[in-house]
Amino acid sequence: MCRLLVHAVAIDASDVIFQSGRPALASVHGHLCALTRVWLQPSTLARIATELTSTDSIMSKLYSGQDFDRAITIEDRAGAGRDGEPIRHRFRINVTAGYYEGDVGVQIVCRHIPAEPPTVAGLEIDGDVVAESTPAQGAVIVAGETGSGKTTTLAALLRRILEEETPIHGNVLTYEAPVEFVFENVPSATCTVMQHEIGLHLPSFAAGVRNSLRRKPALIMVGELRDMDTILASVEAAQTGHPIYTTTHANDVAHILRRLTLKFPADLQVQAFHDVLASTHLLVSQLLVPRVGGGRVCLREWQVLTDRVRREVARGGMADAVDTLRTIIGRGEDGRSMRVTVMAAVEQGAIDVKTARRVLDRYGYRDARLAA
Repeated sequence: MCRLLVHAVAIDASDVIFQSGRPALASVHGHLCALTRVWLQPSTLARIATELTSTDSIMSKLYSGQDFDRAITIEDRAGAGRDGEPIRHRFRINVTAGYYEGDVGVQIVCRHIPAEPPTVAGLEIDGDVVAESTPAQGAVIVAGETGSGKTTTLAALLRRILEEETPIHGNVLTYEAPVEFVFENVPSATCTVMQHEIGLHLPSFAAGVRNSLRRKPALIMVGELRDMDTILASVEAAQTGHPIYTTTHANDVAHILRRLTLKFPADLQVQAFHDVLASTHLLVSQLLVPRVGGGRVCLREWQVLTDRVRREVARGGMADAVDTLRTIIGRGEDGRSMRVTVMAAVEQGAIDVKTARRVLDRYGYRDARLAA
């Protein structure tokens, strides 16, 4: 099984899927391909789950309705690094029970995490986004669908803080579920970083943020704004003078504030909207799409929430926030729309017209130059 994962890394697979009644599958640049000819039986999945999780009771946990979400490291003993030690590959794994032939089946999804955290240059993160990613206080929120590279983008921005001279100096604290990219081997003359896994070191993201405020944080990274308590804790941290890195699921920049606000009860939403607006510095939305010639390219739109932008959005109110933000993004002041990003990618030959149309439709744009 470990050899199969090592092979998946060699063919540049981002994910490997083991599932009852299916061959082992690899996702390579967004396309699934079979890694085995044999279809996996329940007994085989049980053995793989036990081996990957190092938990003898994993099947009983799955049968009781629990899942398993953790990062693991495997060794490639056939390869060796410069020091002669085996190369280590890191994966985020999720093991979940499901329906299979009238009984219980299992799906295991293994996402490959590169050993070295990415760089902003390697990810081609726009210079304006990089420049605005180290505020004195306030949240940098990256949105996108599952698998769009949100964590990877934040990891690159965090690595820059560790390696370069930025306004952020001191104690960098991350709260993740699970810990993915590991920063302990990234040298820094200005910062120290400590990573924490939710469910293992602390019970929740909200508890993590509250924990950070007792430790003189220079930067707090919160894996996901997934509930009201985490949003409240993050808003408080931002409003008391701390920069925050975090993610959420939203279709585009214009919907991020509304998405977060709707996690609150109806009678608290207006106040929550203004609190999130006031405590946010930069909104980013991104999408991974096929690159012409192979691989994938990340397309981004973003908007800096300057004081002027905040006042304009606040005047429009929560009900009109999506339309107001779309208008602001369209002006191209302190931000860039996905339409501009897509057109530039087409002109550079990075994506084809079919992909461009799909992205523009997804983001609600229609462009005459791409019509028919």
